[in-house]
Amino acid sequence: MRNHRAKGTPGGIPSGAGASSWITQGSLIKAVWRLSLPMMAAAVLQDVFAIVDMIFVGRLGPAAVAAVAVSGTILGIIYMLGVGVTTGCTALVAQAVGGGNRSRAQQVVGQSLVMMAGISMAVAALGIPWAEFCLRALGAEPEVVAAGRPYLQISAGGAFAMLLAVTFASALRGAGDAITPLKIMGVANVMNIILDPILIFGLLGMPALGVAGSAVATLTCRFFAASWLAIIFFWKGHIHFRLYWQDLSPRFSIISQMFRIGIFGSGQVLIRNISALILVRLVAMFGTVALASYGIGMRLRMVVMMVGMGFANAAAALVGQNIGALRMDRAARAGWLTAAMYSLIAVPLTIVFFVLAEHIVAIFNSQPEVVTTGANFVRWFSATFVFLCLSMVLGRSMNGAGDTFWPMVITGVSMIALRIPAAYGFAHLLKSVTGVWVGLALSNVVQGLLFAAAFRWGHWKAVGRAHVEAAQAHDVARAQAVVNDPQR
Repeated sequence: MRNHRAKGTPGGIPSGAGASSWITQGSLIKAVWRLSLPMMAAAVLQDVFAIVDMIFVGRLGPAAVAAVAVSGTILGIIYMLGVGVTTGCTALVAQAVGGGNRSRAQQVVGQSLVMMAGISMAVAALGIPWAEFCLRALGAEPEVVAAGRPYLQISAGGAFAMLLAVTFASALRGAGDAITPLKIMGVANVMNIILDPILIFGLLGMPALGVAGSAVATLTCRFFAASWLAIIFFWKGHIHFRLYWQDLSPRFSIISQMFRIGIFGSGQVLIRNISALILVRLVAMFGTVALASYGIGMRLRMVVMMVGMGFANAAAALVGQNIGALRMDRAARAGWLTAAMYSLIAVPLTIVFFVLAEHIVAIFNSQPEVVTTGANFVRWFSATFVFLCLSMVLGRSMNGAGDTFWPMVITGVSMIALRIPAAYGFAHLLKSVTGVWVGLALSNVVQGLLFAAAFRWGHWKAVGRAHVEAAQAHDVARAQAVVNDPQR
């Protein structure tokens, strides 16, 4: 790999080269579709992979399924730190690319990799020796612990491959390239589906690894994806990126910016996880039928969420790049337009879910009580789909501007301060699990309205402008240092 830069700018390419002009100029509707469709496809592929993986693991018995589920909960909490880094990476890369500052974008990616390396080492150092303790702490039975320990240890030990891949992918999406991550992750997921049965059941002469085989397959494919992306970033080059070893040298001004963005981004995920755990515990108080109905309902909700992930991630890139280009009005229009386009898809889904609730639930479980209770839940949450659109898209738009504090506050108010007491209160008042559905729906409405109010308030514009000005000040100081010390 070359370890030098072309003369001129710190990135070796003139500032502004390769900027995504179709994001900062031209039709916003076309830009939204161009970004969101491949992101939706990526979310669908990931969900399909998770389902197929669970089908293979499910053939090993209930203990194996429980082992993967409990391990996934632990890994989700650990990887929450990685979400903070990718949130900061997407926002700062989008702003740098929007402003035509390729050198800055490369430096942000480099610092993201440094931070992820630190997180992955911590995950491995804690996850490998403490895997059994963590599983037991969550109440896993001995059989589940025995199956889950190697799965969790392998996953924790190979965390760097996964974190590296998601960092590269988040940088590309922030730069407006949603196709490259889709192609690479798509190939990796197909590989995973092929490797799963081979390693789990010991086909083609391979040893049968059981649950651990699923972890090995996932790690192998994540390493493949990370390696492919690393080749693009470090060797082949990309229209927006070409990393050099210098980009991996710690730059504390960028790390500080990313930390300020990421800490509150991780806080949003933490709040959602805490709320979900409390809600599951509350639903479980009403018995197995209620819990099964809740599980089916949340799986159906993911259909809408997968579509929303595409629009939300597109909004983050659109808002971030237009802020980088100092086109604040266009950034605001991008957020509102993306939310409206998502709503146009959500409204028909609301009608379908509301009218056909019993039939849809029966696909998963035909037991009459589950169908009745599940259909009730589906109708309550489907009635709030439009507000979910506002929450997902406008919240991610603010994140794309680098404003993660207020989204964290809104998430905390709606999902902890309101959702949990409302669910408990209505459940007590109605003497049934329907009260939980009412509380959840109410919090969805309030959350959507709060995000709409916050986005209209526009504090995120000031935050975004501050990040752009900080980047410009850093570049000026760096250029001055080069003038003062040509050998620098």
